[in-house]
Amino acid sequence: PMWKDMGPGRQPASLSPVSTVLTIYGSDESMTLPCVTSTKVIEVKEMLAGKLGVDPTTISFVTRQGCANRKQYDHEEIRRNVTVVGIKSFTRQKERYVHPMVIIGAGHIGLRHGLWFLKYKMENFVIIDRRNQVGGTSWIAQANKTSKLQTELGTYHLQYDEENPVPTNMPTWPSRDQLLEHFHEVCEQYGLMPYIKLNTNVKRLDITGTDSFTGTIAFHLESTDGNYRGVDPPEPTGRGIEAIQGTAAFYYPGNLTIPKRVDYKGEDEFGGPIAYALHNEFDYTATTGANVVVCGHGAFGVENVRTCCEFDARKIFLLCRRKNLACPRMVSWLANQSALPVSAAMFLRGLSVAYGILEGPGWDPWGFHSVSANEARTQATIVQKSRFGIGDVYFLAVYMGKCEVVVDDVKRISAGVVHLQSGRKLEASVILKVFGFNGDWEVDKLLQVKSMYGYWPDKDNRRYIASEGPGVSASNFGGTSLSPGAIAWVEQATHFMDFPRDWTKIVQSGMLPVHKAEPEIDRPAYVIEARTSTAIGMIVPGFCPEIAERGSTVYAWLKRTRQLECHPLKAFLAEAEAEWHEYGKAWKRLDPSLKDPPPYPYTVEMVQAWVDETDGRLQ
Repeated sequence: PMWKDMGPGRQPASLSPVSTVLTIYGSDESMTLPCVTSTKVIEVKEMLAGKLGVDPTTISFVTRQGCANRKQYDHEEIRRNVTVVGIKSFTRQKERYVHPMVIIGAGHIGLRHGLWFLKYKMENFVIIDRRNQVGGTSWIAQANKTSKLQTELGTYHLQYDEENPVPTNMPTWPSRDQLLEHFHEVCEQYGLMPYIKLNTNVKRLDITGTDSFTGTIAFHLESTDGNYRGVDPPEPTGRGIEAIQGTAAFYYPGNLTIPKRVDYKGEDEFGGPIAYALHNEFDYTATTGANVVVCGHGAFGVENVRTCCEFDARKIFLLCRRKNLACPRMVSWLANQSALPVSAAMFLRGLSVAYGILEGPGWDPWGFHSVSANEARTQATIVQKSRFGIGDVYFLAVYMGKCEVVVDDVKRISAGVVHLQSGRKLEASVILKVFGFNGDWEVDKLLQVKSMYGYWPDKDNRRYIASEGPGVSASNFGGTSLSPGAIAWVEQATHFMDFPRDWTKIVQSGMLPVHKAEPEIDRPAYVIEARTSTAIGMIVPGFCPEIAERGSTVYAWLKRTRQLECHPLKAFLAEAEAEWHEYGKAWKRLDPSLKDPPPYPYTVEMVQAWVDETDGRLQ
């Protein structure tokens, strides 16, 4: 028999299933609660208090006994029909504010936040951006006309949500211009444009109080010249100066924004273009028929290999001090369609197929500097300072000899030659520098950040900064794309303004990681490493049942359904294989000395087996 502690002494507890009808006093709102005969009043109170974010001592239950009503005590078994006193609804009541929520940045995440507000009829907000169009830093200031989405459209589109349809008018890997058009069309279609204030710079904030309980924020604005598209602060214009009062500042500065710059000895002697390949400051036609040195092996370096190939560069030297892992298309697809995170061990097994076609030592991904694994290769962790460059072109170009990865460093430069520390000389006519990006210190300055508590400056629920951090640090991979993370960031930021008492609890716990600026490595406080982001993502749902429920019942399945709706396995693999052969044949026609392109290394059966293995963990 089963027993239950019911107060002084011990007595048998009835576990017979029953239902209790809870009706709110003074209304017709009721809820049927499944429970057992021995469920106590205090248990139901605590359940309701946790759901609604209130103190359980403010809730009381009244039941009919004979011809009178009486209050039930905490130690009693809950009756079958009770009236609930002390709450107005079983739906949690959101905090109301006079002043608007202010979103700084009309990029992917800022626009996603605006769509979230509109979805839930929260129309007291404004989105402010310095530029003359929506799209954000990544696609306006950093991308160039040849840039394409590295991940898949299914998990990278603006209306990503469980109630919205997927886009049907874009390719799997859309270009910069196609994505900018997509952002604008979605803003028009969903009625977001009237809430967006373009060509406007937020000059400074006047912050009163320490959180939403104690003060507001004044936003001092100035119009830009209408042509601003950069990353540095725009020049003052003296026009359109105004101040607006706001409730919160949600800042989405984009990914890391300031390019890391390195000058080499002898650059003035080179005689050819040396560029950082940002926006449209470099004309890629200069790479046609040329030897190109791409300095840097991060995601942007891998992307530049593809771009140089599309412009028919003769030879590409990808120069780096050590090789970072790159991610083939099928492995990215695998992670983005998975309902459960893909283990790093499986991720590496997937990478091994593409790396396995490359000849010579040093191509086993399990042996890369970023990988730690057990001897049996059943468990692994990947930690590297750069995010994955995603795509198949890198692997094909290295195999065929169109691209050579050179692990070395620059000693000096002379006319048409890059001299390496090892003594090797690379003959080239173009040098592209892609060393990655640093955070923007103006972000810390504007939001007056002393330290970050999770994503919140100085434990203030009104100030929130979210952007993609540097690098990779994981033993499991939930995906490679932005939209799933964007929707989670937006919901977290909004939640603690809607329910500020939840914020009080998480502050009092002291459990969120704290990050301060690190000037010695040029890292502002708001730039948070991948490992820290993972910790935040685990801690916050523990204090917020609503967020935890969304994570377990919506996020994973939303990611999977949207990915598979856009990219079924057979169709996606066929598209990736066709791209592989198209590139290979084109390069071979231009340069018959290259190796023949190999068969596409992935098959439907191979990838489906990985899907089945991951899905087996759901059972």
